[in-house]
Amino acid sequence: MLIFAGFLLLVNDSSKKTSINNKQAAPLPKEVTVTLDKDGFKPSTVTVKTGTAVRWKNISGDRQTVNSDAYPTNQLHKELNFGIFNSGSSVVYIFKTSGIYGYHNQLHHEQTGEVIVTK
Repeated sequence: MLIFAGFLLLVNDSSKKTSINNKQAAPLPKEVTVTLDKDGFKPSTVTVKTGTAVRWKNISGDRQTVNSDAYPTNQLHKELNFGIFNSGSSVVYIFKTSGIYGYHNQLHHEQTGEVIVTK
């Protein structure tokens, strides 16, 4: 399953094959993966350049979330409010603006992380 919503991709890793027919497909960005297990985000802080995609992969065995700081309103970086996603699936965001993006797991708000984006 692949859902485009702005720069958000929801990917179910169990799908065998996804094909997109586009004669002028844009190059894929560099990608960094952050895993989310029962203990939290690993690594909890990543530093990337603008244009890099960050993939949060849920390997916890349960449903989880990635949400913007600050808990509980999640309003600082609304583009990081991905909602609940199942174990075995991922959410992806391409960071186009430099800055520091704090996030947390809304279901376990003590699990936090940070993406530092540089030019």
